[in-house]
Amino acid sequence: MVVSIIIPCFNSGAFLLEALASCSESTFKNYEILIVDDGSTDSFTLQVLADLKSDPTLKILTKENAGPASARNLGVKHSNGQFLLFLDSDNLIRPEYIGKALKVFNQDTGVGMVYSRPAFFGDTSESLTVFETREFSLDKLLEGNYIDMCSLIRRDAIMELGGFDEHPDLIGFEDWDLWIRLGQTSWKSVFMPEQLFDYRVRKDSVMGSLGDEKRKRMFSYIGKKHGVLIHQRYRQYYRIVNKIQARPFSFFLRILYYKYILRKPLLD
Repeated sequence: MVVSIIIPCFNSGAFLLEALASCSESTFKNYEILIVDDGSTDSFTLQVLADLKSDPTLKILTKENAGPASARNLGVKHSNGQFLLFLDSDNLIRPEYIGKALKVFNQDTGVGMVYSRPAFFGDTSESLTVFETREFSLDKLLEGNYIDMCSLIRRDAIMELGGFDEHPDLIGFEDWDLWIRLGQTSWKSVFMPEQLFDYRVRKDSVMGSLGDEKRKRMFSYIGKKHGVLIHQRYRQYYRIVNKIQARPFSFFLRILYYKYILRKPLLD
């Protein structure tokens, strides 16, 4: 098996069949699908999952509710693919996504992750989950996440990282943590600028219903976990801020000197 499509599902039976239908339309056919039921409780989702168990092309795993990171890790454990596609149960992939990503992987064995631009649909008036995907940059990722989980990852890369961090304060942000860790390895990450998957914007999603207190806990956890890296990357900026606060006018003159006399950036 070349590709394993791993779909966590928690009370999202209303969307799961659409996600599966999008997979069936893929132009690349050598894949397996693993659905991980993360302790769903609503009767409709449970019935959908029960009906799907009779489909021999699907592998359905059931676990107690512990969040999407835990569900994805279980899916990875039971998967066979050389490459892993993580698809949220309310999103859709375009038919050519897998094939185009595999072409990138096959051209360079050093590529650990391939991702694309999303097309947003659903409650698109809600701007809180709409983001601009761009080229991979660890510095930019430290400022905030802009890569969705709907990406293809080489199995060797995710195994090297030890999978997803299952800490409860990271629920909804476990992909961000994974990208930060991936950016500190030798694996390359390739951005395909085409819209190759559809991202459903929902008010009741994990991200859409996120409160301020949850965000504070998440940022605190990220800060503690990656604090040394953040400090190393931005310590020069901290020094600049301190100098500006101490002597603002002299620093302004220094900027002019560097820009117009030396014609070089103030920071390397």
